[in-house]
Amino acid sequence: MRILLLAILIVLLAPTAAAVDDVVSERIELLQRQSVITDHQRLVGNVRAQARREGVVVQVPQLYVYLYDHSASWHLDGFRHGFERELRLTVMRERRARSMVRLDRLLERVTDPAGKEVEITDLPEGDIYLLLYRREDCEECERVEETVGQWLAEETDLSTVWIDVWMDRRPEG
Repeated sequence: MRILLLAILIVLLAPTAAAVDDVVSERIELLQRQSVITDHQRLVGNVRAQARREGVVVQVPQLYVYLYDHSASWHLDGFRHGFERELRLTVMRERRARSMVRLDRLLERVTDPAGKEVEITDLPEGDIYLLLYRREDCEECERVEETVGQWLAEETDLSTVWIDVWMDRRPEG
């Protein structure tokens, strides 16, 4: 009986996607251009390394983290248990990643839902920028979002700009 009650409490107290909205300063939805998706699917080689260095997104989730000055900081390919500890250390110590794709390069490949291009100057100011590349009904994407949301709930002094980059949605109109 205790195990059942504990399981119910864990499910009820687990943060949901809506909890992320409570801990981020700004949330933006962008769409990966279809031409970019097609080009990336044609590439061969180590897709994990290409995702980190060049921003080639074939598999989701892909989480890119940038600091307040838009400098590259951290990248996650897929979901890995305990990744939030490494993320916390990297962000809190303001570590930079030398071999990671630049934020402006990722933004060249996306549009807003209305089909408008997005530039780095269009982004609001923040302490960190989180770009989560995802698809609809992606369980791993949800797990990454929930885990990052839990971490952000503990880091109340961070101004966070969360950017969802959808791989399977099309511009409006």
